[in-house]
Amino acid sequence: MKKLMSLMMVCAMLATTAMGCGDDAAESTATTTTTTTTTTTTVAEETTTTEATTTTPEIPAPTVDANAITFEDDDLWTAHAMCEKNFENDESNVELTVEEFNGTKQLRIQVLDKDDKGTYKVPKVVFNIAELVGAENIHKIKKISCDFTANAVGDFIGDDGNAALVPGNAMGALAGGLAAEKKTDADGGLVQNTWATFYEFAFDCWDWQWRYEHVEANILLDSNRYEEGNADATFVIMRWGIPNQADLYVDNITFYDEDGNSIPLVYSPS
Repeated sequence: MKKLMSLMMVCAMLATTAMGCGDDAAESTATTTTTTTTTTTTVAEETTTTEATTTTPEIPAPTVDANAITFEDDDLWTAHAMCEKNFENDESNVELTVEEFNGTKQLRIQVLDKDDKGTYKVPKVVFNIAELVGAENIHKIKKISCDFTANAVGDFIGDDGNAALVPGNAMGALAGGLAAEKKTDADGGLVQNTWATFYEFAFDCWDWQWRYEHVEANILLDSNRYEEGNADATFVIMRWGIPNQADLYVDNITFYDEDGNSIPLVYSPS
């Protein structure tokens, strides 16, 4: 009988100890949850503070070639909207002006149209390249470089509903109208294209109002070079559609030959 009573007392003590352990575990879990919540709140506060105190980057000082189009003379240098289908396709009408930005005059491209979903459409800005370097010289062009700056005008609305005055994504292409018709050799190989996309650029900015990017487009295929003497040859800058309003500034457009020498400009600003 005594053994039975002792055994019952031991079982009771073990049950009490188990209940105590369960309470400690619950407290530990509660403490961990509280700590995690506090940490999350702290991170959110730091992110907000960082965004509020972020300063804009230093103004770039690009190397400007003697034969670069700098727009310092207030001329558009033949720039105009493509107006491919009277702006009824994905192309947007644009307002083109020369304005001072970050201490230098640049071509400002303002996108005017949205599509049915509220996305700003694609600006397609055309330069008459034969007028710029001479129709007899366009076949020499092997590389084209320019400087872009994407500058926010309207807020970007994130998936969380928060608004920020940032340009977001800036993606697009440098392209050109090369010749009036395609040409092939005796074996049917392409020797002259009519249109080519030279380079697709992509950069973004989520921290401040503007972002600068230097872009270089190398023409890799001989069939994608300009046809000599084509007076209708064009150089085209396009930026793909974006949900927010952001201007694209263009500066220091330069054309190079296959030896890396800049090609002189023959255009006379009005």
